[in-house]
Amino acid sequence: MTGIDTEAGPGYDAVVVGSGFAGSWAAKELTEAGVSTLVLEAGPARRAEEIPDRAASYTTAGRDTGATWPRQPVQSRHFHFGPRGPHLFVDDVEHAYETPPGMPYTWIRGMQVGGRSLIWGGSALRLSPYETRAGEVDGCSPAWPIGYEELAGAYEAVEGLLGLRGTAEDLPQLPDSLFRGEPSALTPAESDFRRSYRRPGTRPVPVRFVPAEAGGGGWPGFTVQATALALAERTGRLVLRPHARVTSVTVDPANGRATGLRWVDTTTAVRHHVRARVVLLCGGTIETARLMLNSRGPRHPQGLGNSSGLVGRGLMDHPLLTSEGVLPGYSPADARPWTGRQCGLLVPPPRPHGGDVRPFALWVSLQRRVRDGVVLGGIDAQGEMLPHRHNRVRLGSGRDRWGVPLPVIECGYGPHEERLYDAMRREIEPAASTAGLKDLSVADTLTPPGGNVHDLGTARMGASPADSVLDRDNRCWDAPNVFVADGSCFPSGGWQNPTLTIMAIAARAGRRAARLLRAGEC
Repeated sequence: MTGIDTEAGPGYDAVVVGSGFAGSWAAKELTEAGVSTLVLEAGPARRAEEIPDRAASYTTAGRDTGATWPRQPVQSRHFHFGPRGPHLFVDDVEHAYETPPGMPYTWIRGMQVGGRSLIWGGSALRLSPYETRAGEVDGCSPAWPIGYEELAGAYEAVEGLLGLRGTAEDLPQLPDSLFRGEPSALTPAESDFRRSYRRPGTRPVPVRFVPAEAGGGGWPGFTVQATALALAERTGRLVLRPHARVTSVTVDPANGRATGLRWVDTTTAVRHHVRARVVLLCGGTIETARLMLNSRGPRHPQGLGNSSGLVGRGLMDHPLLTSEGVLPGYSPADARPWTGRQCGLLVPPPRPHGGDVRPFALWVSLQRRVRDGVVLGGIDAQGEMLPHRHNRVRLGSGRDRWGVPLPVIECGYGPHEERLYDAMRREIEPAASTAGLKDLSVADTLTPPGGNVHDLGTARMGASPADSVLDRDNRCWDAPNVFVADGSCFPSGGWQNPTLTIMAIAARAGRRAARLLRAGEC
């Protein structure tokens, strides 16, 4: 190993780990508040021209690609792998992880500046007041320490820059966002479904999404390079360091507070330590748990922030049940190929919520694919996975090339998710009949955990250090100058795609960290 460069540079007010959805929005808020900020990104920087036009190459993409890549057997399962390009996904051989026998987990990663925003489909949905208090209602998950009212302002701040497309619907289970444009046109089959589908308490609405049209610097609008990261760089207070693999958080043994981070330059193998007054962990749900568990020491013998024993536990994804059928009577000439969004319509769960499973939504894609001259369609269901304690990330005995223990991902569905499958199927079948789908094929099982790329949990926030890792402001109870602001902080997952909420929470945490720095509390 190359020698350690122990105290390189003067240090920073804040150091952020990761430059994706969470890291870029945290960095934006920090730098705009006058905070000198270093962002450490494990992967390379990309150029805008490396990101394909999202409107191209989706005609034949989808569930039946059958792609197999020897060094990317996991990544090649992702819908965007072919259209966006293998270069935007990690090498599974170099970035290995372990799973127990019989418990597959599909860990999709975009390790690069911008993270998974470069492979994002763009769906952006708010949580509703129900999701933030679901645990109080049914007792099946920990309660959120913040309510929807506290998230609403953060949502608006993020949405103001994203240029969301959608329609105001005034549905309590799906709060409206700030929209700056109309949604994409529906296909004739989707328009017919929207008119004819009836279910008390809900109705089909156009999918809400961030458009692909180029933003700043020619970057597609769905990338953070077009929004948060660009604004952070504009302040002149951001230093962005690609190829910087963080290996551990360093801690003052006297008080347990973070002093900085150890990282390795993956292009030179030179190891570094950087000092920081505040550390923000935004590297993604699984990597954040891995980093915290690997940051052990006298003050944190079980890992950073892990006095509760909950770091790594409660891993979640959004279970997905897929279907596909034939649409007779609709012309292939009127089909509208997918452009990165697989669906034209969303049917939110009805109100009021109740029953023996958490709510789920239907995603409706009709007349978007043509195979051998036959028009196809599908109705999928996306729901909530409970944060089971036994679903977790832990450190294994193997190590990567930089000496960091490989993560072992233990994640499987339980009785709730089994009931969820049955409930989803009962809703898909009549909806498919309304759509006119024939020869309907419904998957026998839910998509394996991780396959929806909505990994959440592992360092949840809460009201007490006894049953959570973070406080309501995303600060570690055990190390108050460490913030965790990615998907790992979610106490429960809701049914909604989480990306918009991750960005809102990260922005909120960045603002809070900046205020504490100004007040001299960090």
